[in-house]
Amino acid sequence: MDVLLDRQRLSDALATLDTAATAFTDASSINDTLEAAIDNPHGKDKLRDRIGWFEANWSGNREDLLEMVDGVREGLRAIVDGWNEWEIEATRQCEQMTNCEVS
Repeated sequence: MDVLLDRQRLSDALATLDTAATAFTDASSINDTLEAAIDNPHGKDKLRDRIGWFEANWSGNREDLLEMVDGVREGLRAIVDGWNEWEIEATRQCEQMTNCEVS
């Protein structure tokens, strides 16, 4: 039985999830920087207040999403690591045998 698994695509997906997790984690500090940059144009703070409101409402959702992304990352990392370990072990065992080819 052949098993075809594109581990490069899985590794790429894992890297994308790592990037997403970092973006979710950094979003709060980016928002603080944005609020500070907006300040009070023409003595009005409505825009800055809306940014703060958005951050407060989005924060809980972002934490839930980050938790889900972390769960998927852990599962995907286990798959990639498991297949890598299997290949190393299979190659080691195959090298001890004659006429064995691992591809």
